[in-house]
Amino acid sequence: MNDIYQIIEILENNPEIDQIMKNCPYEILKRWKVREFPKDYIIFHQGMVYESFNVVVDGLLNVYTMAKNGKMYSQAVYQRGNFIGELEIFDKRPFICFIESLSPVKLLELDRESFLEWIKHDSNLSNFILRTICELFYKLSEKASQDTLYPLKHRICDYLISRVKQMPGKNLGILIDKEVLSNQMAVTQRSINRVLSELKKKGIIDVNNNIINIHDLEALKKEAENDSYE
Repeated sequence: MNDIYQIIEILENNPEIDQIMKNCPYEILKRWKVREFPKDYIIFHQGMVYESFNVVVDGLLNVYTMAKNGKMYSQAVYQRGNFIGELEIFDKRPFICFIESLSPVKLLELDRESFLEWIKHDSNLSNFILRTICELFYKLSEKASQDTLYPLKHRICDYLISRVKQMPGKNLGILIDKEVLSNQMAVTQRSINRVLSELKKKGIIDVNNNIINIHDLEALKKEAENDSYE
């Protein structure tokens, strides 16, 4: 059984998670479990049923689908504050994606029965779930449009700009996995490297292993805008 003080400490140190759980009854708060996973670990499997609701506390996770021929398509990268299982938990539906850790990961997990008991009485949670689902479908629709209508360089520039917006403070160093990015863009890693090399030659970014440092954010935005008309 988890120490309730460990849960409270996580909430105190993570305001975005505390906002989600601020009205969680104490009796349910005691039922949360802290789960930790190493890098490159498949936590949730496509096609499996999991009767739990999860919140990401630390780390990055790749959310992807895999066809029978082994072809992968990365839908998103989850980070602190993202939910896992909110779509499937109500009707015990199987996961449509694999979820794999890109770094060491810490999750908060709540069993299905406790989650349904909680959401029945907490409008704050209901609103968070509703907004999350709306945002998810909006992003998927936006991504489908981008994949169809825009060239690769625009999509990569737009991806880097969106990642910068998620970074705290003025830190413009972005950790990426080129394999994940190529799956997300549905292109080869060679195509990804070609675009990154072009941006690097222009002095807009620098690439060191899996870290992309953005030197000129305005120039990156201009590249995205110019490439959208090509």
